[in-house]
Amino acid sequence: MEDKKKVTKFHRVPRINIGFILLVFIFIYLIFHLVSLFTGKHIAVTEVKQGQIVSDNRFTALAIRAETLVKADESGEAYYYLPQESRVKKGETVVSLDRTGDLISEIRNGISKDASLSDEQKLRVTELLKSFNDAYTPDSFESAYYLKQNTADYLTLLNGEKIKKSLNKDLKAKVSDGSVVNIKAQAPGLMCLSYDNLTGVTEDSFTKASFDESALKTTEVSTGDSLSDGDTAFRLVTDDNWKLVTPVSEALAEKLKSKSTIEVRFDRDGTSVWANAHLTDRDGGHYLVLEMDDSMDRFADSRYLDIELVLDNESGLKVPNSSLVTKVEKNSSGDYVRTYGVYLANKGYTQLVKVKLLYKNGQYSIIEPVNDSSLRLYDYIVLDASGVNNGEILNNN
Repeated sequence: MEDKKKVTKFHRVPRINIGFILLVFIFIYLIFHLVSLFTGKHIAVTEVKQGQIVSDNRFTALAIRAETLVKADESGEAYYYLPQESRVKKGETVVSLDRTGDLISEIRNGISKDASLSDEQKLRVTELLKSFNDAYTPDSFESAYYLKQNTADYLTLLNGEKIKKSLNKDLKAKVSDGSVVNIKAQAPGLMCLSYDNLTGVTEDSFTKASFDESALKTTEVSTGDSLSDGDTAFRLVTDDNWKLVTPVSEALAEKLKSKSTIEVRFDRDGTSVWANAHLTDRDGGHYLVLEMDDSMDRFADSRYLDIELVLDNESGLKVPNSSLVTKVEKNSSGDYVRTYGVYLANKGYTQLVKVKLLYKNGQYSIIEPVNDSSLRLYDYIVLDASGVNNGEILNNN
């Protein structure tokens, strides 16, 4: 008979404490990351974004014109019949030199006696005022100066025409007896009542020093000036074709090599013209030469002009310059070429991918992927690629 009191003993299976094991793993993980935090390399990343680099292509350019200085060959007090920047014909009297003072007195008396304007002339003055009113903005007080100058020039032109008519016989008699000497335009062109120490500079003769604005010395002449034999009476610009020259950086010169025409915007009035363009080297620098057949008369009074080159702005994937990797490698032809790349940081480690550099300024670069590159918009890349290697584990916590 079986012994009912017999007890069979079973070995107890130890119970696995899942919570304890997880706690150990978490502890090890934290220890690992704390050690990495204090001993590992920290690699910052940035997001690839779509962007645009707007080039700052503003320059102060040197104006080059076909111009000559017309000299006085006698002494006397000057009376100018035409305002600044008037179109003149060959042989037209621009200024009379009064050797006795009688002519100037007669002219002044004549002006004081008849200062009236015809209806047509009044209409012209009204049009000048209307033009000013239509274009006026509180931000541009300069327009008030141009109104004053344009109105004064128009009145000077009217007075000059009146004086020539009223004193025609008298003037001829005074020229005959030598008391008055007329100075005439030697060629058709634009008459200017100012000149400077760069008058006559050409594309072949300009130097680096020609762009030193502080060294420019400008002289103006006007009615009432006493001119001596050999003094400059006026400047005559004889061609509507003119040039602007400006120094440019090596990077911009490289970019402009393929451009034969460039749109130029003038800061003074906001107008734009198209110019033929070419590059020239001088004094170890690069210079852009812009050739135009328009707007010369509007800017004939200025040796230097503030301009903007209206160039295409570059757009694409915009990244900081610090993220760009530059290398020199051999291509399939055996030539050494410069290549560019960035380190992708999407997978927890660095991955070098090649890119094409489209444009670069002081802070950012515009790039695009090369061939089957895995670089895409909104990818993460290494912010500072210096000292980073391909395949390096990221620690950017």
